[in-house]
Parts: sequence; C-alpha cells; structure tokens
Amino acid sequence: MDIKELDLVTREIEDFSGLEHIGNGMNKDIEDYFNFFMTWIDWNNVLDVINNYKDINMNLHYVTAHDFLVWLLHYGDVYDNLLRQCLSHDPLLDYKKVARQLYQLRQNHPKYSFTVALSSRMKSKKFLSDNDLDRFIPLLAKIPNNRKLSKKEITQSNLGDNLYEALYSLSNFAVQRVARNSF
Repeated sequence: MDIKELDLVTREIEDFSGLEHIGNGMNKDIEDYFNFFMTWIDWNNVLDVINNYKDINMNLHYVTAHDFLVWLLHYGDVYDNLLRQCLSHDPLLDYKKVARQLYQLRQNHPKYSFTVALSSRMKSKKFLSDNDLDRFIPLLAKIPNNRKLSKKEITQSNLGDNLYEALYSLSNFAVQRVARNSF
C-alpha cells in the first residue's frame, strides 16, 4: 500500500466496519457488537472448526463484553493492522509519517474490528475491517479436521494455529478475569 492508497483510506474511513465509540461510555454499542461477534462465531461454527482442528473442547462461555473489549483493544485496532499492511507492501515507506497520520485518524474515528483481531496472528493482513467477513468464512473450510486422529495422522495448518491462538487469547482474558475475581 502506498501513500495514494493511504489517502484513499483516509477519505473513506467511514466505510470501515467495526466498533467505534469505545471511550465514550457507549456500553450498549459494545454489548451489541459483542453479541454480533458471538452470533457470528456460532452461526459459522468457528469454535467447532477450531475444536476439531486441535482436538480440544474450547468454549467462550465465560467471555463477557468486557473481556471482548480488552481483546479488541489488544488485537483489533484497524489502524495498527493497516500500518502493518502498508509496511509489508512498501518497506521504504516513511513509518513515522504514516504512523502519525493513522494516529490522527484514530483520534477522530476510532475503529476496532473482531475480524482484524481474529486475523491478527496471520501473516497476511488482508482483513481491514468487518467488511471483509465474507472473505474470512471460506478460510474456515481450509482448516483440517484432526478430531480423534493419531499424532501421525494430524495435519498441521498455519491458518488453524493462528485462528486458535486468536480465540485462545480471547478466552484467556476471561480466564484471567475470573481467576482475579476468585481471590
């Protein structure tokens, strides 16, 4: 991505889909976005895919909107993802200048996306916002089912590992909160 493309993003930032208004106390927005995420995870059987790939039984029952928000703040920043994408396409890009431009955009239009958070560990940073969900779903079909296979038969998948790590980090925020509240 070059400066012209970055300028296009600057002009059309409102087209990025995701969560806005994190810092203004709009808890209903956060709850609605969290519920949308959980519904999307359920409807697309994302946990089933990961559980079958890893031969585990992960669930997100203890994840709250607060845990989800912390996860988004860590991994779902649209602008951080865009900066990484810019640098991967043009290593000679003036990092500080672009980072400042994106910082200004973040101040005016904060955007956090669960699609970006789910893809945060993937080498490819193709997912700029929740508008890219339709491109994410076909990737799930590429993750192998390793349920009840012997160690010799297990098929490794970078995509499966990366998606597992993303969901594990979300689950881990809930586990940390529950553990902290228990003591």
